[in-house]
Amino acid sequence: MSRISTLTISQRAIDAMLNQQAKVSNTQLQISTGRRVLNPADDPASASRILGLNQALETVQQYQSNIDRAQSRLETEEGILKSATNLLQRAGELAVQGNNDTLSRTDSRAIAVEVRQLLEQLYSMANTKESNGEYIFAGYQSGTAPFTNPAAGSYVYNGDLGERQIQISPDRRVADGDNGFGIFMNVETAPFATFTGGDATDLTVIAAGDIKVDGGNGNGPLSIGVIPAAATVAERAQQLTDAVNSVSDRSGVRAKLNADGKLELNLVGGSGISMVLAADAGPKSGLTSTATATTVTAATTSVPRNIFETLDQLATELENNQPVDRYIDDVHLALDGVISTRTSVGGRLNSIDEQQQVNADLELSLQNHKSAEEDLDFAEAIARFERQMTALQAAQQSYVKIKGLSLFNFLN
Repeated sequence: MSRISTLTISQRAIDAMLNQQAKVSNTQLQISTGRRVLNPADDPASASRILGLNQALETVQQYQSNIDRAQSRLETEEGILKSATNLLQRAGELAVQGNNDTLSRTDSRAIAVEVRQLLEQLYSMANTKESNGEYIFAGYQSGTAPFTNPAAGSYVYNGDLGERQIQISPDRRVADGDNGFGIFMNVETAPFATFTGGDATDLTVIAAGDIKVDGGNGNGPLSIGVIPAAATVAERAQQLTDAVNSVSDRSGVRAKLNADGKLELNLVGGSGISMVLAADAGPKSGLTSTATATTVTAATTSVPRNIFETLDQLATELENNQPVDRYIDDVHLALDGVISTRTSVGGRLNSIDEQQQVNADLELSLQNHKSAEEDLDFAEAIARFERQMTALQAAQQSYVKIKGLSLFNFLN
């Protein structure tokens, strides 16, 4: 029989107590943190899965953060475009109101004042900053004011054509804004043509049908009617101007006298201006021109123009009490462009709202999987803690008993 020394018995008891204390401490830490796996050694397989789930959660949460930023910028842009829509609708109303021959110069100038106020508001909105100080419509140059006004009636775009793409899911990116060039600068205008240079020569009566105008809008050549005799060249020029304008709603052609007192024809829309003279192109036409044919045609052109210059030119024409037919359609086309961009912004907002919900569902699923791997079963842990405490107390009490078993205690 082998002999077990007192030292060995004591050491074994101490080791047993320390081991039991470690178990109690580990269980107590699990209960206090609510986590089953405190370090990889507790459950290597679960620890590996938890690490992967944490990485997936961080990625999804970053997507959600990106969505919040994109949503904020797009909502700011949508608010600006909504205001711009209302502003351009009002500008269109004023253009129609100002395109009235019965308006006095005072009335026309009063309308021009409001148009210029709308222009200032639109210019200010186009240079709006978001909450972090970045310009909304500057493209990648978000630290630079996108629009400047170096001279009266002249506007310059200082941004670029960039659109920042934000990652909102592993395979989806969305633009968090639009550059201002496409919205405010490169704006389509209505086809426009001008014929200038007609001199009033014959001052006698002009019969109906001797002069016709055709704006190329499908209504064909329209007679400007009977022109009574005129006493002066200036009177005849004014008569022709009034006669052409009397059928402008059907022909699409407007007339005005230019600075030289010559007849100027302006067209909005259609495929070109044709001014048909009398069959003999003789004096009864009431006009002379550099063209030898009986029909003078000016081809239409449509050149992009920024919204600010359109409103500035509209106001200038109103201040001069001139017809503004061409600017009515120009304002409407600018409005259509803004509405189109608003539609795009709304679509992107709907898209990221849907993706946000998808991401939220995925995040919840990942959290549930992580919880199943990592979270503690409190009922089981508390029961285990009670068992371990009982075992520790038993080990401590038994140690006291064993420590008292010494031969010297029985010696006299």
